[in-house]
Amino acid sequence: MNASMRRLAPAGALLALFTLAGCAGTGARFPGGAYEEGPRRDDKAFGESCPQVAPGTADAAALAESRALDAIRRTPQLSDFAALVKTAKADDMFASMQNVTVFVPTDAAFEALPAERRKELADPKAAGDTIRSLIVAQDLTKEDLGTGQSHPTLQEGVQLHTRAAAGGVTVDGAEVVCGSVTTSDARLHLLGALPGVGGRGPGG
Repeated sequence: MNASMRRLAPAGALLALFTLAGCAGTGARFPGGAYEEGPRRDDKAFGESCPQVAPGTADAAALAESRALDAIRRTPQLSDFAALVKTAKADDMFASMQNVTVFVPTDAAFEALPAERRKELADPKAAGDTIRSLIVAQDLTKEDLGTGQSHPTLQEGVQLHTRAAAGGVTVDGAEVVCGSVTTSDARLHLLGALPGVGGRGPGG
């Protein structure tokens, strides 16, 4: 991942696109995983990098109609994750998703990784394993994340443990810096670190 992809925008810019938008959808089969039927539950955006934005704005409406990968690619602070998807050739996987939860590390999270780990992620298989280890085939709200439970991911054998912490939520020790961002097919929780980094991160 090149240096230009790691330049960080101000925290408030993180949600220039990701404004709060309630969104409903029907379940659709996700290859190799479970899926949910019915409307997505309402949840308010939360986290230190989420500005308070009233729902119903043009940006919110546009986001609610965007697919998760499109929204990620249009957000500068998520460029490293978008690059990871490209490395893994995982566009088709994202195209098949509906009502899932994606934990998206920010560029700052990737920047903090050891050089050896960043080198590993240049391998398509390692990139794909990491992406699958950040996707849960359920719609998880802040309330769900705060219950102190483990959630199986699409990566076989990998679970993410979430819990409430200091008014927010952590995922295997990684802080959710902006949570419950909804798109037409997913709920996104943006992370300030890769889960488990400092120990053994998912897919590592």
